[in-house]
Amino acid sequence: MLAVMFNSLLILLPVIGANTVRKAYEGVGVAEQPTIDAIMQTKDRIDHAFEELSPNEADRKLPFWQDKVQRALEEKDVDALRGYLISAPSMLGNDLGKQVRARAEAESKGTNEERLIRAALQKMPESVARAIEYEIGLPQAPITPPEPVVTAPVPEEIAGEEIGEVIEAGVRPELDWRFRLLGSYGDLAAMSQRWVGGDWSDSIVFKLTGIGLVQQGISDGLSDGHIRAVSIVKSASRSKRLTPQFTEYLDALTSAAVPQDVLMPAVEAVLGEIATTDVRGARVRDAFAQSIDPAGLKRLEVDLEQIDKIATLTSPAATLTLLSVAEDGTDLRRARMLAEAGGMQAVALVKERGNEALRVADAGVRWDNTIVLEIMSLTAAGLLLFWVALSTFRIYFRKAPPKALPQGI
Repeated sequence: MLAVMFNSLLILLPVIGANTVRKAYEGVGVAEQPTIDAIMQTKDRIDHAFEELSPNEADRKLPFWQDKVQRALEEKDVDALRGYLISAPSMLGNDLGKQVRARAEAESKGTNEERLIRAALQKMPESVARAIEYEIGLPQAPITPPEPVVTAPVPEEIAGEEIGEVIEAGVRPELDWRFRLLGSYGDLAAMSQRWVGGDWSDSIVFKLTGIGLVQQGISDGLSDGHIRAVSIVKSASRSKRLTPQFTEYLDALTSAAVPQDVLMPAVEAVLGEIATTDVRGARVRDAFAQSIDPAGLKRLEVDLEQIDKIATLTSPAATLTLLSVAEDGTDLRRARMLAEAGGMQAVALVKERGNEALRVADAGVRWDNTIVLEIMSLTAAGLLLFWVALSTFRIYFRKAPPKALPQGI
């Protein structure tokens, strides 16, 4: 009987152990899709990261936080400035953090972020707080109803005046111009001439421009998102803000979407024809449309959707900051998760920790009731195996009884 139990436990223990490890670590790493549970967990990890960022001494937390806010204001880094203000409850410790939360909950106007920022500004000097309100454009609740403002009619844009223009929705006006132009057909023709001539320094921008102009002919909203993402990546690439690793990653993606051995002959044939610059650029776009590999384009579109979502959750400038520390597609998903969970807090965290900040988006082991029961079962099975082994040892290796002493005659 003991032998049967022993063998059964030897088989059962690895099964229970493997199942426990699988359940514990199957969610570890960045989530493919930002579920509510993953977002909440990432939000907690962001708050914890800002708590660790502050000094341990309670009397140093407020000056430390004020210094971070002051520096962001001086650098006119509006996104990081918002991130530090939103992180005030975590960085200021228990007492001051609770005061900020209480003030924010007492506010009745504005979004949650605006209420939290107003509450955090109470911990800044008055003059600095007013400067911050002006810099970030924090709306103030009007005391009296404002008079209606008559605005001049906006003149309609002349059709065909700007061929490659892409309007970026939902961003601040002063940043909108940086991401407005996808590129014209003339730009595409000029880049194709350099690319065919052997200058591949702008290969990513060239291919993204061609793909974007092809996508521009599609009127669905998803393509609009792709175009916005392309304009952001082009800006990051031209300003040399991408890491070498992420540049290689994008080069591989664009090369898979538009294979060079297919695109090169098509572009060379187009450039060999006599035509105006714009007409030649339009023909280069047609060459792109014919050279696109659907499977490679689909993989590229997945990352473009991630970039567009980051820009929607934060801002194009904040997206550039997050892309500047990314190294591969996994980092891009981490940046998306940080933007989902923390918004502008992601910018402030990246400003402090660089690429290491993206690891905050990795999910850890969740110690729920199922995992606890699995570990208890594994422990019980191990103890039972030890008892069976000990009992078997005692049965088969019993101590020999003492020999009887000879009795007297």
